[in-house]
Amino acid sequence: MKFRHIFSQPKSAALNEELRFHFEQLVQQKMQAGAKEEEARRQARVEFGNMEKAIDDTASQYPGWWLEVLQQDLRYGLRGLRRNLVFATAAVITLALGIGATTAVFSVIDRILFRSLPYAHDDRLVSVGLVAPIMPQEFMLGNSYYMWKESQTPFEALTSWSGVNRCDLSEANPAHLACANVEADFLPALGIGLARGRNFLSEEDVPNAPRVALISYGLWKDRFGKAEDVLGKTISIDGEANRIIGVLPPTFELPSLEHADIVVPQRVDQPAQRRPGIAHLMSAIGRLKPSVTAAQAVSMLQPQFEQALSLAPPRFRAEVKLRVRSLRDFQVHDARLTAWTLLGAVFAVLLITGANVSGLLLARAAERDLEFAIRKSLGASRWRLLSQMLTEALLLSVLGILAGWLLSEALLRLFVRMAPQSIPYIDQAHLDARVLGFAVGIALLSGLVFGSAPFWSRDLLGNRVFGNATGASRARARQVLLVAQLSVTLILLTAAGLLLRTARNLQNQALGIRTGQVVTATVHLNRQQYPRALARMQFVARVEEKAEADSRRQQCGRR
Repeated sequence: MKFRHIFSQPKSAALNEELRFHFEQLVQQKMQAGAKEEEARRQARVEFGNMEKAIDDTASQYPGWWLEVLQQDLRYGLRGLRRNLVFATAAVITLALGIGATTAVFSVIDRILFRSLPYAHDDRLVSVGLVAPIMPQEFMLGNSYYMWKESQTPFEALTSWSGVNRCDLSEANPAHLACANVEADFLPALGIGLARGRNFLSEEDVPNAPRVALISYGLWKDRFGKAEDVLGKTISIDGEANRIIGVLPPTFELPSLEHADIVVPQRVDQPAQRRPGIAHLMSAIGRLKPSVTAAQAVSMLQPQFEQALSLAPPRFRAEVKLRVRSLRDFQVHDARLTAWTLLGAVFAVLLITGANVSGLLLARAAERDLEFAIRKSLGASRWRLLSQMLTEALLLSVLGILAGWLLSEALLRLFVRMAPQSIPYIDQAHLDARVLGFAVGIALLSGLVFGSAPFWSRDLLGNRVFGNATGASRARARQVLLVAQLSVTLILLTAAGLLLRTARNLQNQALGIRTGQVVTATVHLNRQQYPRALARMQFVARVEEKAEADSRRQQCGRR
């Protein structure tokens, strides 16, 4: 009698030989009892049972048995894919499209929705301030901020910054840069450490103090060649000498996501701190105490809010509100809904991909009726057949990951080029280990879910496929599957289209005003030429007069 060796490992071969030995011993016992050899072997086979099942049951008791089964399934699956290259190519291309699109979009929205912010205790950082219809973001009323800071209770730390302005590096090699003005305790409050040097001192954040500055890591690298002796050097910012005291880390970013090449103290007038007023606008960031939530912070800040509200003109008081929200919400605001919409759209595409791959696997499974029937008759269990089918599906998933990862790079570049620049972190989107882990997880999950579809759609306990084994019933069943697949695909495509249209509508939402002939401009005035607010206001007045005069001349010319 011939026995099929189902494993190639020495341990499995030894097991096979051991079972052969026991079978031959049983045959000898039958022959000694008077039976002829042919009859003795028949009786031994009946008594011994199914040899394949005996091998599987016995081998499963050994540690590492599943590794041997996996090796066999992998070899068998690879041979099957080589024999049917058309099926394998179609399935891999389909998976690559779904995985590539999902991975590219996830790399964009990962920073918006899931990745931690580059600050210590980022989950406790909140944006604090007033909101009004004339301001898109929350703000603080200049000197009143310091009164809030002295009397507030919900925060471990409260700090501020005054935005980013254009500044000139007026040296032998001049450059137009971005300078941010921050409070002395801004970096410690956000938990930001320096790559080199030290932070600002409180006595440096006052008028007439020696001018000091922190430079970005990029500026240190590009302009100073990452020289270690950069600390203590003097640079000329808008014509005034500033001593470099530190280098910001490579991951530094302002809460507003604006880029800053140089960070300098706000240098607020100290005597004015004690007087409420609106000397200038600033933004505030607080780090909540561990036991305080954002909603509780709003209640705890009501006294300060009421005091600040009394400074506003009476007609605006009803429109001014107090807002405390997480720093992530402050950064992404309306983009959060867009991000979830895009994520929903690509998952709809992934479901379409899975439905098509499942259809391919179902069609291939229907062609393997004879194979499954033979394997079932040889003793293959229900779960053994399932493991083989899942292994083949996972092989396709692995090939889909490789092709999809290459495709996702091109899709990401295309998406970044087409996406609105208002999406936060869009310029930082890239493929990294985290995104690769997501792609692998999605591919393996897809392989497990969609690879098992043929198994659950079949009666693998017998030799029947889709009910009776007649050609008519099989044809009807395949038609039902085809109609179901097309229906699901149509529904998912419609849903994906609606989600994408929603994302586009969110970006093009009407502002409630006529914007056809309205333009905006930002003018940065040199602080040396325009040191006082009155001089800056006079400059704006002259610009308005000139713009009105030019408009009148154009109207006269058209007449």
